[in-house]
Amino acid sequence: MELRGGKRQGAGRKKARHTIVTEKAREYLITSITKSLAPIVGAQIDSATGISHVAKNGKIYTQLPNTRVGEYLLNQVAGKPAGSVEVNLNDEHPHIILLDS
Repeated sequence: MELRGGKRQGAGRKKARHTIVTEKAREYLITSITKSLAPIVGAQIDSATGISHVAKNGKIYTQLPNTRVGEYLLNQVAGKPAGSVEVNLNDEHPHIILLDS
C-alpha cells in the first residue's frame, strides 16, 4: 500500500535567482567572518576597553574606550534590554505596574 500524503519531491514554489545569489553571498560572508572571528572579537574588545598603558600617574589612554562598541558587545552576550516605559503620573488615578518575570 502506497502512502500519498506529505511533502513531495520538487513540489512548491521555486526560489528566485536573486534569492539564490543572496543566500550564496550570505554563506560566503559567514564563512569568511568565522575564519577571522578571534581577531575581529579581539579588536572589538580593544575598542570597547580602549588602548592604554600604565604609567606612574595612572593609566594613560592612547585610544579612549568606545562605549557604543561596549554596549553592543554586552547586548550580544547578555541580550538587549527591554525598551523603556513611559509613565504619566499627572493623572489622579492610581497606577499599577506589572512586570513579567
